[in-house]
Amino acid sequence: MKKLLIIFLTFIVHSQILANDRQDFKANNNISDQLKILQDLYKSGVLSGYEYEKEKKRILNN
Repeated sequence: MKKLLIIFLTFIVHSQILANDRQDFKANNNISDQLKILQDLYKSGVLSGYEYEKEKKRILNN
């Protein structure tokens, strides 16, 4: 369930990037948006600390 939620949220964020003409500006905003969503999932207990750190690294390395 947790992984499905992460995949779904990632899909939404990535589709927003592709829909925007100003990708550089939007990509920077999406990184912060992704990190905010990720932090909210961690704080609510949906993600473990390990899952949070793993996804955070993946977002920051893209």
